[in-house]
Amino acid sequence: MKRALVWVVVVALVLLGHFFGGKNLRGVLDALPALIAALVGWLFARTLRAGRTPLIARAIAAIDGARWLDDPAVAAYARRLTAVWAAWQFALAACAALLALRAHGIFADAAWPPSPRVFGWIVLPLAVAALFLGEFFLRPHLLPQVPRRGLFAFLAALIRHWPALLAERAP
Repeated sequence: MKRALVWVVVVALVLLGHFFGGKNLRGVLDALPALIAALVGWLFARTLRAGRTPLIARAIAAIDGARWLDDPAVAAYARRLTAVWAAWQFALAACAALLALRAHGIFADAAWPPSPRVFGWIVLPLAVAALFLGEFFLRPHLLPQVPRRGLFAFLAALIRHWPALLAERAP
């Protein structure tokens, strides 16, 4: 994963230099939300390749035990939810990229969209929180057989296990 992350950073820097020409820091700051969302999308998507355990399945195994993945409904749910998270992050990255390009005169000016930084500081985190909370509160209806945790207990367990979930050889 470290090598892939280095390549993502190198490509991002090359793109930033090419599109924003190093004129000022504003272009880099405007592009950051798109780059961050794309990186998060990549973290989810890379676990969907053949022979890999989807990121949500890794979380289920780490938090509730790997035995839950023996249930075909839970395993399928974990794969689909990982794909949803990847697609959601890539869609947010595309929106952020379009806003950054618009801010630098690539697209016609429109009054309604937020600035790239407003999108990055407000809209992007709210969109991520909305998907996280929506899934959290729907999960008992979609998977009634799995253990229940309170929101804060779940968040604490997820934070505690997060570094291991991103490892190339996660459970």
